[in-house]
Amino acid sequence: MYRFICSKRYINLLFTLKKSKNLRNLSKDIDMTISHLSNVTDQWEREGLIKKIRVGREVDIEITKFGEEVIAVLQQFEGLANKIKGEKNV
Repeated sequence: MYRFICSKRYINLLFTLKKSKNLRNLSKDIDMTISHLSNVTDQWEREGLIKKIRVGREVDIEITKFGEEVIAVLQQFEGLANKIKGEKNV
């Protein structure tokens, strides 16, 4: 889990999941290949962050309650980090 969360790129991916639910569209939104994105989302599904749902040939992603909690914590952390960064620039 930590491998795919402790990086700005993957944190942005988690935040983007709230807006884009389709794997193909998500791939375009974050500029990541579908195969890599599929590997990441497979891991997140095993960890309980998301649920993948097949709709014909497409794959939709649904964030689980646990995933929502993780996103909330990461958003709080990001807010604190920005606040600290802003204080250092003063």
